[in-house]
Parts: sequence; structure tokens; C-alpha cells
Amino acid sequence: MTILVINWQDWENPYAGGAEVYLYEIFSRIARRGHRILLLASRAEGQKRYETRDGFEIYRIGKRQNFNFYVPYALRWLLRKYPVDVVIDDLNKIPFYSPLFTKKKVVPMIMHLFRDAIYREADPLSASYVFLTERIIPVCYPHSEFIAISRSTAEDLEAIGVRNKIHIVHSGVLPVKSARRYRHQKNLVVYVGRVKKYKSIDHFIEALGLVRKHKNVRAMIVGDGDARHNLMDYAARRNIEITFTGFVSEQEKCRIYQEARVVVQPSMKEGWGLTTIEAQSLGTPVVCADAPGLREAVVNGSTGYLYPYGDIEVLAERILVLLEDDATWKRFSRAAARWAENFSWDGSARKLENILEQIVSKRP
Repeated sequence: MTILVINWQDWENPYAGGAEVYLYEIFSRIARRGHRILLLASRAEGQKRYETRDGFEIYRIGKRQNFNFYVPYALRWLLRKYPVDVVIDDLNKIPFYSPLFTKKKVVPMIMHLFRDAIYREADPLSASYVFLTERIIPVCYPHSEFIAISRSTAEDLEAIGVRNKIHIVHSGVLPVKSARRYRHQKNLVVYVGRVKKYKSIDHFIEALGLVRKHKNVRAMIVGDGDARHNLMDYAARRNIEITFTGFVSEQEKCRIYQEARVVVQPSMKEGWGLTTIEAQSLGTPVVCADAPGLREAVVNGSTGYLYPYGDIEVLAERILVLLEDDATWKRFSRAAARWAENFSWDGSARKLENILEQIVSKRP
């Protein structure tokens, strides 16, 4: 197959996140299985307009702010140049409207929808724009089969009116490459991920205040984002000591997962709990909000705990159990590592390849 993927940015763009990790890990494997992968993305400063990388032929146009306006023209040009079998619209909430510009099979790929949660992240005007563009996705892709990263995302698509077939393809976990193993520290609690408002990291900070009334713990917030400085001020005002690492390398992130006693994910909504699966793959139990996406990534009471979103006291209680009860922690640690073995990028790539081949083989 020749597959044309349209995404807002490639994995080396400064704005790249989990969607770009998913894009790279799955489609680089599909490329190695003999398929041709074209990627159309926006161009960040210093990036080439065209290059081949890891099995991708990458075309970059426009900037992140105006990329979707360039897409129709670039799409038509690429379809004239290459014998494309299927177009993947990798949606970041805002459609590319590809079915309006081609009769080729178009498959929308969705990490997650913000829906009402966008009003926690953005100003009312911007939030309303994203909210409304999500609502028209069913209208833009009336004959398409969808790819969703999780059951939660599939349910959100159904809730906004998608009635077509939705395939679920989870993300995977990379095997640990480092030969060195680190010891879990009994008092280290961490958050790992983008530092955004809707991630509700302030709940983690509040819970730490309660935990420290019973036990002396170290805490880290690993990752970067536009909410980091506000959270640093918030923690300082509450006199709660936390290490904010900012962006870290994959190797450093792996070390932190291994040294942590507990990883906490308090977000109100996720497409899929990738960082929770990564932590569990290294034997680190997790405490997650019982929220879309996250509830699928942990086996409650076995590999970690779910708690009612926003309930700071229960969050603190769950953290304390895993800090103080060694027998429970060891049982959860072993179960977490076994559970994470169910998720691999190779398996996800094979599944998506089969889905696309089936879609391409169907008559229009």
C-alpha cells in the first residue's frame, strides 16, 4: 500500500507529543513491512521542506497555525504525484476535511477528543472553536471507518454522532533498552507527562500536602508545558516542595520510572494512559483518576488504583497505601509488569496494517 498520513506535525517538531509518538512507532513499523508512507505535516523553524526519515517521505508546508489551510492544495498535489491507496487524517480535534478533496479512502485517526474539557484548558472563544469543530467530525467523514486509540475515545466519537465502524488500536510500550536497572526508592512519588491545565496536576500537589502529614516523601513533576510555571508558584504558595524537571530524555524518563515508588496521573481526560503503561512496564504501580482513557490503562486493585477524579483525600490515601504497605506494593509491581506485556508497538502496527488492507480492499 501507499499510505498518505496528514498530521499537524512530525515527531521532531517542538510541539510533538503523544500523537506523534504513536504516528512514528506504528507507521515506521508498517514502512518496514514493505509499505510506502508519505507524511504531510507543518514545518517548524529549521526543518527541511522534504526529507526521508525512518521509512517516511516527509513533506512539510506552512506553519502550525495555518497548516490546515494549506492541506487541500498539498493533498491534491500529492495525490497527482503518487498512487495513494488510503489517506489517514490524524486529527488533533480539528478536521482536515480530506473527503471533500479526494475520492480516495480516508481514515480519520483520533487520539482523544476534548469535548467539555477544552473549557478548562483554553479561553472561552478558542475553547468554543475546538468544541464545535469536534462536533462536525461525523459530518466531515460520513463514509469513513475510524481508528481510535482507546475504548474511551471510541465512546466519545459515538457520543458526538459517529455511527460508522470504529477500530481500536492501542499504543504500545517500547522494551527497555538500558541494561542498567535502578532500585525503586521507597519515598519517591512522581507525575510524568505534559504539564497542562486539564491534566489537573494541582490535585497531585494538594494530595502531597495530605500525604506529608503522615510520611516524608520526595515528589517530582516530570515533563514540560504551559502550566509549569503556574504550578511552581502554586506549590510554593502552599509550601509544598516538588522538583520540576522540565523536559527529560527517554533514557532519563526510564530511570525515573524505575526509581519511583508510585506514579500518579490525576488528569480529567486522556486518550490513553501511555505514561501509566510505561511506568507499569517497569514494575511501578500507578494511582490514576477514574477518567476516560486512564481507567483502561490500569487494573484497579491489581496493578494500581483508580480514584474518583478530583477526590484529593482518596488520592492521598491510595498513594499512602503503596508507600507504606510493602507486601501490596510488591504484588502490584509484579502484576503491573505482566499487564504491560499486553501492549506492544509491533502488535499495534500489525493490527493497523490489517485494518487498512481490509479498508483498501473494499469496493467504494
